Amino acid sequence: MVTGHGEGGRPALAREARELIEPAVQGILSTLDPEGGFPHASIIDVASVEGSDLVTLLSRLAVHRKYAEADDRASILIAPHFGEDDAMQRPRITLVGRLVQEDDRSKYRDRYLAVHPEAEMYLALPDFDFFRLHTDRARYIAGFGRMGWLDRQDLGDGDGD
Repeated sequence: MVTGHGEGGRPALAREARELIEPAVQGILSTLDPEGGFPHASIIDVASVEGSDLVTLLSRLAVHRKYAEADDRASILIAPHFGEDDAMQRPRITLVGRLVQEDDRSKYRDRYLAVHPEAEMYLALPDFDFFRLHTDRARYIAGFGRMGWLDRQDLGDGDGD
């Protein structure tokens, strides 16, 4: 479902959103502080996996990991033009879903290291684990006047496994 408007409608927004997600290497993770319920944002490294889902590598020392373990509702903003003068006119997407620890550390190892080879040293440490954002929906902003909400099916996801 797309709630919004713009040239090309749902198919165009969904295609452009997928093109933004696939090459993403960093994002801004927002989790919820279990004590006050306020959002907490952190810059993280990511790698895209099936459909619109992303994986990240989190340390047990990281506060955003502790927050995700207490309440798995989270979002990741992908904004490749963040910090540029015209960033507000450039494409960006916020993926909303559940951030869940992956028990099998080998499942995303190759994919993540293909994007972040420097993470090899973190994978050698026992306190780093993969977390996957299972995307429920996304808010895609293509630019001024072109935006909408997209669900898993719009983004080409099946059952999310």
